[in-house]
Amino acid sequence: MGRLISIASGKGGTGKTTTTANLSIALGKMGYKVCAVDADLTMANLSLVMGIDDAYTTIHDVLSGRADINDAIYATTYENVHVIPASIDWEHVIRADPRKLPETIKPLKKSFDFVIIDSPAGLQMDAMNAMLSGEEVLLVTNPEISCITDTMKVGIVLKKAGLAVLGFVLNRYGRSDNDIPPDVAEEVMEIPLLAVIPEDPPVREATLEGVPVVEYRPNSAGARAFMELAERITRIAGFKARVMV
Repeated sequence: MGRLISIASGKGGTGKTTTTANLSIALGKMGYKVCAVDADLTMANLSLVMGIDDAYTTIHDVLSGRADINDAIYATTYENVHVIPASIDWEHVIRADPRKLPETIKPLKKSFDFVIIDSPAGLQMDAMNAMLSGEEVLLVTNPEISCITDTMKVGIVLKKAGLAVLGFVLNRYGRSDNDIPPDVAEEVMEIPLLAVIPEDPPVREATLEGVPVVEYRPNSAGARAFMELAERITRIAGFKARVMV
């Protein structure tokens, strides 16, 4: 049986979609069968990052009862990696029922080693349904105190809801002299720091090209950090995060 990992944050723009795409491809490079799911039903971006821009059937069609989940799974150009895209059409957004996300996504663990779920930020209903589709959660934050504390709150709620909080990613570190240092961020978050993703020009370039950096520039500092994150994720199978007070 595979692992269901939700990618979550307290604020938008922290890099959840970038993390989802790069982690998925990194795990695929390691030989694991991966399905990346775009569960951000209103701000869908994952399919564009993953090179799927002509999907006929999306997660929205499944959630509105118009399609089976297997019809929404697309192979990508990346080894071992599949994606379930979301629609950017508002008409599809209105028809989709986000409450069906957990029952729709959870069965995928029978077919994949890893199901990586790109979730909306915050604790609204859409976000909670997406995050609770996983059994484990990886938090993504930027090195700013407001972002860290908001993401910490999300982690506390998800742990109380029964998810195993694996740890967090400190993304875009080094872009400001005022960045919260990794050790201080870990002290505030009170969960393990699994990766520090540096502020790295190739990551931005890759985003503009629509190709995740682990494929676009695999030897860059950002790509190496995502590969190290994937290795750590594989080593903590069954890990239960320590209690967050």
